[in-house]
Amino acid sequence: MTGSPTDRRRHARFQLGLPVGVRLAGRLTPIMVELLDVSESGARFRAAGADVQVAERAAFGFVVPERPSCQAQGLVVRADRSGQFVLALDNTNDEFVGFIRHLAAEA
Repeated sequence: MTGSPTDRRRHARFQLGLPVGVRLAGRLTPIMVELLDVSESGARFRAAGADVQVAERAAFGFVVPERPSCQAQGLVVRADRSGQFVLALDNTNDEFVGFIRHLAAEA
């Protein structure tokens, strides 16, 4: 087979490198992670030493200048031994979507 693999992403992805707390369903305290990149439909994180499992529900948020808190929730669809995991987002607030669209306009 020739050529490159097909990119299945529906939305552009933007690198952030932002520290955030992620709340995983059923856990009492959030885990501190690095939000590596984000799009309107997904987010990729790096969590040193955290055990994140596929199919866990998770929520996170962050604040950026001149914008209310950006909030998102989703399902872990990929997790690996390096500590990286990916959320497929299924619930985001208007501020989150506005932030992503702002990044797209600046790209």
